[in-house]
Amino acid sequence: MPTPATYDDLLTRTRALIDATGSGVPVVGISGHGGAGKSTLALRLAADLGITEEQVVATDAFHATTCGPDAGMWEQTDWALVERVVRTAREGGERLRYDYRWWSGETGAEDHPMPVVLIVEGIRLFHDRTTNWFDLSAWIDMDADEAGARAVARNVLQGDDEAELALWDTKWIPEGRDYERLERPQERADLVIRAER
Repeated sequence: MPTPATYDDLLTRTRALIDATGSGVPVVGISGHGGAGKSTLALRLAADLGITEEQVVATDAFHATTCGPDAGMWEQTDWALVERVVRTAREGGERLRYDYRWWSGETGAEDHPMPVVLIVEGIRLFHDRTTNWFDLSAWIDMDADEAGARAVARNVLQGDDEAELALWDTKWIPEGRDYERLERPQERADLVIRAER
């Protein structure tokens, strides 16, 4: 398992990647359980690098047509589409373009200048399929139960209904435990960053 790291370590290593990369755009992956603080960390990193919020790629925008309460752990995200976005960056693409699909079914398109580094954040981001996607990967260290409790508190404030909130106990938290046990993301990541509490 990597030595515990800090946000400053992540920022320093990301800046070094930007300085060292040639024609392609480096890709940084940030993952952790739902509620652990992935989006907060990704947006902080982006702001410190002069990257806009719209240029951060969140896998929440890549829900598959199979997503839903009854879908399996790997059926929620359109991994092929995420991979195309990553590949475009690594090949030096000038635009960050993709079609999004939210959990609600809302769809649309994003089109922005490619940032100096592509930051991708989301749950279950580190597994066999994504092994070669990232030049730098960071896992936020907070267990699924604590992160899930924070997510529920956040989603209550967002106005989620009872059925959506119940999914944390019946689906998201148990699947988070399963993912961590099966995929061991802490061992796959370059950096393990303690979650802010």
